[in-house]
Amino acid sequence: MVDNKRRHPRLKHRAKIRVTVPVSTETQILDMRDFSETGLYLFCPVELIPPMGAVVEVQTTEFDDAPVQMARVVRIDPNGGFAVEFGAS
Repeated sequence: MVDNKRRHPRLKHRAKIRVTVPVSTETQILDMRDFSETGLYLFCPVELIPPMGAVVEVQTTEFDDAPVQMARVVRIDPNGGFAVEFGAS
């Protein structure tokens, strides 16, 4: 039995997401796997995954002038990805 503690359903959607770590101003374009009302999951080479708890800025590249969302790294996948939750400050 899977213990699913998710508050919101995940929607599978592939998109390129600009991720910036404000403290280092490092920016990457990563592939999103899915998203929900409260966060998203990004594929990322293991060596480039921000640390747990890091605050990042995320922005879709699908359209011009997309809003920038602040988010916090809440889960790291050792196979090459991480999840963020929106609303970090």
